[in-house]
Amino acid sequence: MAIPPRLRRKAGSALAAVVLATVLIGLVRPAQAQYVGGNENIQGFTVVGKGFVAAKPNLLEIDLEVTAASELSADAIVKYRDARKRIRDAFAALKLGNVTVEERGLLVDQKGMMQSPYFMGGMPNTRSKTEVQLTRKLIVKGSDIRKMDEEALLQLTAKLLDVAQDAGAHVGPPQMPYWYYYDYPSRSSGLVRFILEDFDKLQEEAYEKAIAEARTRAERLARLSHVELGPIVAVREITVPGDQNPVPNYNFYYNRGTNSDEETPRKRLETSKFQEIPVRVELLVRFEIHPKSEGKGRSSGP
Repeated sequence: MAIPPRLRRKAGSALAAVVLATVLIGLVRPAQAQYVGGNENIQGFTVVGKGFVAAKPNLLEIDLEVTAASELSADAIVKYRDARKRIRDAFAALKLGNVTVEERGLLVDQKGMMQSPYFMGGMPNTRSKTEVQLTRKLIVKGSDIRKMDEEALLQLTAKLLDVAQDAGAHVGPPQMPYWYYYDYPSRSSGLVRFILEDFDKLQEEAYEKAIAEARTRAERLARLSHVELGPIVAVREITVPGDQNPVPNYNFYYNRGTNSDEETPRKRLETSKFQEIPVRVELLVRFEIHPKSEGKGRSSGP
């Protein structure tokens, strides 16, 4: 028997309604937490863990510069060697086991090169001969200063500065010609830099504290939710030491490439003030969870 057109239209509308309802039910199904990068759905807790460590600097550095110039290159070399030896002998005479002097690269230039109309408004060099100038940067380092009190640190710093100036060294950041040609990086202001050189060790401690705090928070959530806490399935770094200065007046110095005058750039934090330097870590940690085992913790009776 043929179905009237009106009944066929009603049947089609009913079927469409059923299909639409099925799709909507599928859309509103509860979503499970998805572990990014995995192919399976993992239910779990995501918590924030913070780690904080602070320590005083364990190293101080003072920049020196030894310079000698002459129209005769041989004379410039003799003057430079004498000036360099005088500075090194002066610090060796202190007989301080925690004080060393390191050298950086040698710059061969002409004296007064930067005193031209193109630099700082100077006048051109009218000498008939080029005056050769030899310049080398020296770094005086004082180690093991973390346990010093302020008075002992002041006495050591004053002694190092006085010895350097008495020996004829220029104290402080290099002058403009040396900076321009040697690509010396700008650092914290001041005659003395205080450095947290064991940064890697302190950073490791901060990471351990952040993971421990995250686990404590996740265990609390698991206990209140009556589930068992599983292993860590994902970690994301929110705050990493060195990515940004934790507080003003601190400078993170790590692998600056061509801007560094070190053969092997090191990871460290430095400041112009002798005070504690904070190292902070903040992590987003995800833990897997499982349903609590039936009868866990109960004694098995007869």
